[in-house]
Amino acid sequence: MSQLTITSSITATLAGLVLAASANANLIVNGGFEEAPTGSPIGGGSGWNYYDADDINGWDGDNLELWIGRNPDAYEGDYHAELNAHGQNGENWVISQTFDTVIGQTYDLFFAYSARRGDADSSSEVFEVEVNGTIAGTTDDFSYTIEDHTKNTWIEFSESFVATSTSSTLSFASIVPYSATVGNFLDAVSVTADTTPTGQSIPEPGSLALLALGLAGLRLSRKKAK
Repeated sequence: MSQLTITSSITATLAGLVLAASANANLIVNGGFEEAPTGSPIGGGSGWNYYDADDINGWDGDNLELWIGRNPDAYEGDYHAELNAHGQNGENWVISQTFDTVIGQTYDLFFAYSARRGDADSSSEVFEVEVNGTIAGTTDDFSYTIEDHTKNTWIEFSESFVATSTSSTLSFASIVPYSATVGNFLDAVSVTADTTPTGQSIPEPGSLALLALGLAGLRLSRKKAK
């Protein structure tokens, strides 16, 4: 096999690995709420505590409760969050996170949610999830109302959106007025680029730089071989 053939083969492999890693990278920081601040609810193996969302790495917004070890156990890792947090803030609770996107690129949103109470008064556990993009395959704004909560069971939400801006904001907002402080467990929030042909996946700048370094190394190796 010629040096050129070997180089081309390695180059193709590197490109494939870089694109796969880029597409699978979660754009949401601390989507599992595992990066908890000091004073987190670790007491006897279970418990909870509340914080300003700004103190939870990656997130902005109102108060946010972190739970561990009960009602139910986390969908992944140790922690999960409750949107309807301790203390009244004068309005409905909202947490959000903004991340870089490519206009026209399709992204997949995933998260798990569960009810804390799930009884006849479960209206307090209804919430909205929104992204400033469009629902994939439509021109409709990406906005969903989540109201099919089940207690002690995680339900998976998975939908795609098309970015309409170079930055997108994902937000979760409670529906019932702020006096309700029960409900809306969240965990495992992720946004990843869609790599299917219709998703028009575009490499991130960091991935392109990594590929360029790999190719430079190959060229240097060829020069030494000669």
